[in-house]
Amino acid sequence: MTTQPDPKPEISRPIEASLEALSPVLAEYTEALGVPVCVEISRRRVVRPRGRRGWYLHPFALPGRPGWLGLGPEVRPTTFPAVCGYALSLGRRAAWSVTGRNRWGRPLQDGEGQTVGLLLGTDVYVLFDLLGQEPPVARLLGRAILDLSLEGGYSLLPALTGLGPATLEARLRRLRQATEMEGLRASALWRARRPEQGQASGIEAGALEAELPELEVNLRTSGRQMRDLEHRLLRGQRRLSELEQYQAVPDALERDFDRIASLPGVVEVRVSDEALQVFTEPIVIEYGFRLYRLGRFRLDLHFDGRVFLRNLTDRYETYDHPHVENGRACLGNIQEWVQRLLGQREFAAATEVLLQYLRTVNPADWRKAVTFWAEVSP
Repeated sequence: MTTQPDPKPEISRPIEASLEALSPVLAEYTEALGVPVCVEISRRRVVRPRGRRGWYLHPFALPGRPGWLGLGPEVRPTTFPAVCGYALSLGRRAAWSVTGRNRWGRPLQDGEGQTVGLLLGTDVYVLFDLLGQEPPVARLLGRAILDLSLEGGYSLLPALTGLGPATLEARLRRLRQATEMEGLRASALWRARRPEQGQASGIEAGALEAELPELEVNLRTSGRQMRDLEHRLLRGQRRLSELEQYQAVPDALERDFDRIASLPGVVEVRVSDEALQVFTEPIVIEYGFRLYRLGRFRLDLHFDGRVFLRNLTDRYETYDHPHVENGRACLGNIQEWVQRLLGQREFAAATEVLLQYLRTVNPADWRKAVTFWAEVSP
């Protein structure tokens, strides 16, 4: 999905190939957000913000209008050997270093701390030659820049997309995970196809071109280096397997998020890359015609099936609850039930079961008597 402002720029064959590689990415992000996600190509260095309903990438461009450059940010030529961990092609490393912030855009920084783009509203100005890279690298860099810009412009997205917080967060997380999976797969494929070359292709995530010849020499002469490479590959494969397993999680969370947030006693729900976190009101338990305040809890429901119940306000020594020590609950005969629900991605049902568990005590099984907690009036 590409729009071209007048006058229509001439598009070279390499740029055409990169645009073709980016096209499925733009379609994927468009479908997820429900608004157009586009690349706009201009022959001018300074490009007017589009100001329309959509998300726009402007490769190797600066914000403003023609003739405004003297009033804009201070721009200096520079080079980027790599962006977001991907090495740029030789001869295609020209970039801009932009100083100054304010109305000229929010800096978008990669993992190395270099400013690779500016976000001005819904316009993303890419400060390097994105479309001059090899198509597979342009595709990976396009995803990475989009993820950075959507994170930087998160406050604009609810109004732009019309999506609720839970749905929006789930979809953005799914896009980020897909980006990581694609990078890991590309890295593994590159290793398998080019084991004898010391020239960086840009697909090896996190590797710089100058590192590869030295690494290859070390691999031939050092068994320790070989083992280290094998361990890195295994870690990447494990991470890829985890991400593939988590691909089903966003849909389930999107379905259950509102239901969990509306459960009695729940005050907040958060989602991280590895767990669903549910925050409760203060838990009060009746025992022996008396009431005991146990405090506010955070339920950590990990996507791999682990469960931690943490007392945030009224922990007694190492005990979060009469049946919970150091966050680890003795779930007894409901352990298998909770694990099954999590395995089936039934997060709302699992949360209900655990909330009921926290509101119940059994003197025959508790690790610490409930009477050690503060008694409260009815």
